[in-house]
Amino acid sequence: MTLHAISQRPNIIYRRIPPANVKLSDTITMAAKRTRRAAASLSMAALLIGLCFSSSSSPHAPMVDAADPKRFLGTNNHKFWSLRGGALVDAATKIDFDDNLGSLTLYGVGVRKKGPIKVYSVGMYSDESAKSSIASLPKNKSSLTTLRKSLKSSKTTSFLLKMNFKVGAEKMADAIAESVDPRTSDKGAVDSLKKLIMDGVFAKGAATPGTILQFDCSSDGSVKVSVDGKAVGSASGLSEPFCDVFLDDNGVSPAFRESVVENCCGVASSSSSSATSTATHSSSSHNPIHIIGSLFYHKLKLPKLPYKYNALQPIISEKTLRAHHLKHNAKYIETVNQIVSEGGASLKHLSMEQIVKSKTLKESNTVLYNNAAQCWNHLFFFRCMSGSGGGGEPRGLLAKTIRRDFGSFDNLRKEMESSSITAFGSGWTWLAYDKKEKKLVVSTMTGAGNPLIEGIIPILVIDMWEHAYYLDYQDNRKEYINGFFDRLVNWKYAQHNLKHAMGKGIVPETVHHVSHHGLPLVAALFSANLAKKTAVHMLFQQS
Repeated sequence: MTLHAISQRPNIIYRRIPPANVKLSDTITMAAKRTRRAAASLSMAALLIGLCFSSSSSPHAPMVDAADPKRFLGTNNHKFWSLRGGALVDAATKIDFDDNLGSLTLYGVGVRKKGPIKVYSVGMYSDESAKSSIASLPKNKSSLTTLRKSLKSSKTTSFLLKMNFKVGAEKMADAIAESVDPRTSDKGAVDSLKKLIMDGVFAKGAATPGTILQFDCSSDGSVKVSVDGKAVGSASGLSEPFCDVFLDDNGVSPAFRESVVENCCGVASSSSSSATSTATHSSSSHNPIHIIGSLFYHKLKLPKLPYKYNALQPIISEKTLRAHHLKHNAKYIETVNQIVSEGGASLKHLSMEQIVKSKTLKESNTVLYNNAAQCWNHLFFFRCMSGSGGGGEPRGLLAKTIRRDFGSFDNLRKEMESSSITAFGSGWTWLAYDKKEKKLVVSTMTGAGNPLIEGIIPILVIDMWEHAYYLDYQDNRKEYINGFFDRLVNWKYAQHNLKHAMGKGIVPETVHHVSHHGLPLVAALFSANLAKKTAVHMLFQQS
């Protein structure tokens, strides 16, 4: 085949075949140069797409949020931005961590290296009080000294070590014991810790990629060891030394320490530009699963509905929707703003999701919790309905998952209907995704209940408070629910939420990054893949 013929083939983008004596490294370099030019073109196209998305005022614009600090914590913290659903991702290993471990909050993540080998990623969780102790401190590593002192009074501080490289049981135990040993004089306790790790890892053969070692450091000084959720035992007197392994000046993961500083320090005095971005976001009508980082030091504003007040008729009247949105929803927002403004810095650094997921706040500050949860729930509920083309049956991934977990869509509908009708008092009927069980679940929660507090991800919800339906249906809940499923439910939005919950929402996240966080990462993502394909194709042509 001639060079001219090859250049005319539509599926080949190269103008000439490289000489036969070109080395692999040279071939990849040539491919990289070409993909940089392609990436520049891609970035320009992505910019235009981003501008279109970010400037759209349509209620049906792509559901991409404007600030999304859940995946973008800290000021300009690009290194820890996550394409998936976790709170933080280790940029070195692409392993992400949930933002809560029970009632504990994630502080930071980082990689532990052994030479060039990325052995594991570590994430640290503790209570909010220790985090508050450094919230107003400057973003430098000296602030970690204050944090280490605060952690001594914390009931529990947990470290999750998520393996990225296969390590034998004995080597894994030796590595951790060798890090703890110089930080304590109790050699017997170190030996006990080493044995616990060895026993826990040995039970599964080795610490393979995906294995999770959990170390719970308690205020009584003990360190509880678990492997893949299975408790192994406790070693006494090592709580403080174990924390120092990751937090002191000689900590084994500089990236982890940097992450903690970036995400926990300087929160109370974030830049005005960050605050402005958050304010814009809090007034948007985007998916509340991703507005959950909205910072309260900028007052919440009543979000606009994604449709007109008369768009849900005849199922929900304009009168009902106006009262629901402008009276009830607005009151919850007003109450939250008032409580936070009077609560000082301890409340102002909290995100919406942190409040909704906090069992501690639910018990200690019930009024704030209930009103914040109602703000979250209402924004989510309004997005669960469509002003046009709603109702019917779901399709795609959501339909398949429903059939898998409930047998059929009719079974799901009957279960949600029964749960809603038989529930006592006011509340919310949720379709949610349990990440641990990897399945959809239905639950009706009273009051301001939200499944996030149990670590379960909302997919769809029906508001069963009387102000949502009473003007139109009085006590006929069944007719209201039938209308919701027949004419209103927004299955596209529910599927969008399910994809994020299952970690399959790459495309929406890419659009999000294009329109709000700049273009280098997006260009790099496409460029890397294109460079690999180009190099392979050029080598194939040589052969």
